[in-house]
Order: sequence, then C-alpha cells, then structure tokens
Amino acid sequence: MIPDWMDKNPGYDDLAVSGRRSHSFLGKSIRHMKKTISEELVTEYYAKSRGLLQGIDPRVKLISAVSLIILAGITRSISVLLGLWLLTVLLMFCSGLPVFTLQKRIWGLLPLFSLLVALPGMLNLITDGSPCMVLHQFKQPVVWLGIHFPDSIFITKQGLLAGIFLFLRVGISVSLGVLLTITTPINKLLKSLRIIGVPVMFVMIIEMSYRYLSMLLNISIEMFEARHVRTVGKISLGTQRAQLGSSIAALFARSMAVSEEVYQAMTARCYTGEAVTADNMKLGRFDLAAIVLVIIIITSAVMGGPYIG
Repeated sequence: MIPDWMDKNPGYDDLAVSGRRSHSFLGKSIRHMKKTISEELVTEYYAKSRGLLQGIDPRVKLISAVSLIILAGITRSISVLLGLWLLTVLLMFCSGLPVFTLQKRIWGLLPLFSLLVALPGMLNLITDGSPCMVLHQFKQPVVWLGIHFPDSIFITKQGLLAGIFLFLRVGISVSLGVLLTITTPINKLLKSLRIIGVPVMFVMIIEMSYRYLSMLLNISIEMFEARHVRTVGKISLGTQRAQLGSSIAALFARSMAVSEEVYQAMTARCYTGEAVTADNMKLGRFDLAAIVLVIIIITSAVMGGPYIG
C-alpha cells in the first residue's frame, strides 16, 4: 500500500511532460537552470553544424561583425539599416538557424525596450519639430511651476525618426552579435579576440567565467535536486529562506574548493593564459570572399552607392 504523501505530485515536473509547472521555489529554480544549460547546448549544436557562417574563419566573422555594427551605429540612412537587417535574416537562413524564433527573441526584447525608452524624446516637449501625430490639444495655456507648456502635445517627425533609428540600430547590433556567438565555438571565438587587441588577461577571465558558470549551474542543479527529493510536504517561508542560505553557503564553499583544484591543474600543465585550440585557423578562398563582400557593403554604404546607400 503506497502512502498518500508518496502518491501526490511533488510539484516539480522535470521535463514538463505533463504540461504542468511547479510553483515551488526549488522546482522553478531547477527548471530555469536546466533551461539555461539547454540553451547553451543548442548554441553549441548550431556552432558545430554545417552552414554558411559556420564555415567562415572566426577571425573574419569577428572583424566583419564589429565592422557592420559600427556601420549600423554611424549610418544615417534607413535603407542601409534595412539592408543590414535583410542581410542578417539571409545569413540566419543560409546558416541553418531558426530564423523566426531568433527574430522574435531578438526584436522583442532590447530593441523594443529601447523604443519604449525613446518614446518621451519623440514628443515636442523634448524634441522640437514639425507635428506628426497630435496627442492632446489644450483649450487654454497651461503653466505649471512657472513652466509654460505648448498649446498641444504631439509626436514630432524628427523625434519619431530618431526613435526608429535607435530601434533599428539596437536590433541589428543584437542580430549581428547573436550570429557571431551562435555560429562560432566559444574557444575559437575567444582565441579570435586576440587579433583585435583584447588583452590576454581579459580573454582568460572571460574563458574561466564561462566555464565556471556552466560548472556551477550543474552543481546547483545537483544540490537543488537532492534538496527537492528530501523535502516532504510543504515547508514554511522561513524554512525556505534558511535552506536557500545554506545552499548559497555550500555552493560558495564548493566553488572555492573547485577553483583551488582547477588552479593547481592549470599550474601543473603550464597554462600561460592563451586560449588554445586544436585547429590551426587559416584563411581560405571562402574567407577572402567574405572579406571582400563586407568591404563592398561598407564602401557602398559610406560612399552612398545607388544600390545600398
């Protein structure tokens, strides 16, 4: 005979097979940490798959992405920005990436937030210009704290254009950054940072932080799962806070011990701080063609060519 407390749903659905979600702190924490690890595995899968950008040298991709981001930041032509956006969509499709999913996640977060932040700057209260959309018309002059407000509040054409530029620039920059990171293995990307003058110490810090975050996530999942299977019934908020504090302390102590072991292993293997890869990156004909294409795009945009500028 199975006891009643063993027959109940513990509130943690590991793989969300049943469609129900846990509302407990442990269940939600485990689910979010596993989601982060799964996203990292998906990124590594796309970086190792066959596609257009996956076959280009990481150094070429890094310099090209930085150059196109700078171009998106300094250009004053919407047609250039739209052309860069179409280029990112085409590269995602040719690289075998989920275009719709990436576009939804890219343009639905930072660019939309930047557009919301820029909304006050579109009003005539901040940016002078010709009216584009009248929001409110006052029947009499308004004076508040000695400040004389205009007869109407409207969105100016100049402010609206500035907001559109900000929205497109942020979205294109994020798109290029996502393309670079999702199609390049992390070890090759870190090694490529050295060619643009990034100090060795900074690259080493990024590399160790990335590795440590993945390792600490796995350790945290093991600790939280062990805590979850040993928890029977509901616990009070005070007990949950005490468990959280003890988990943080245990994770900190374990991370310090692991860091000491990693340091000793690195010292024994004569680690110099350089990101080392087994592959010797060499430029091929396809890489040179990509460099020429990026140069043509930037030159056409800067010179105001008839096709892009």
